[in-house]
Amino acid sequence: MTETAEELAANHPRRELEEMAEKLGIGTIGIGTKVSLAAAIIEAKEKASAKEAPKVIVKAPRAEVKAQVKPAFGKKGVLAKRADMDNKAKEMHKSFDAQIKANEKAVARIGSGIKQQIKANEEAAAKIGTGIDAQIKENEDAVAKIGPGIDAQMKENEKAVARIGSGVTELQNEMGNYTKDFYYG
Repeated sequence: MTETAEELAANHPRRELEEMAEKLGIGTIGIGTKVSLAAAIIEAKEKASAKEAPKVIVKAPRAEVKAQVKPAFGKKGVLAKRADMDNKAKEMHKSFDAQIKANEKAVARIGSGIKQQIKANEEAAAKIGTGIDAQIKENEDAVAKIGPGIDAQMKENEKAVARIGSGVTELQNEMGNYTKDFYYG
């Protein structure tokens, strides 16, 4: 009994599925869901088991072999052009396959570069976090040292305001006496 893609996705976290895929030579870039990844793993396992199955060589009867031989075409005409187009299509297909393989390698390198960048970013964020924690602690210590000094300064300022208030009252009384003396003499 083989697992379905849904069962495989349900029984394993994505990281394990990615590891299985890498062991089977499956590129995980571009596979969006766990179920899609699981389906690709199952397909690769089936292909691998099919490759391991013993190969049976079947020889075609001579009549069929003769039918497979392509007739020679001239250099002009519809059949010659068709044969030329088929050859060009095969060449294009080979070049496309080569480009696809090159692109897959490039995507794998980009993926590893992205993983390295993520790791570097996480390390930098951790360093920044510890630096921020240290700065917060330093600020708290400074506030703790300043706090008593601020309280003492506030008390001193209150006393000074009280002295100024009494001085103003005294000045007002003096001004009143001066005015009385000036006018009433």
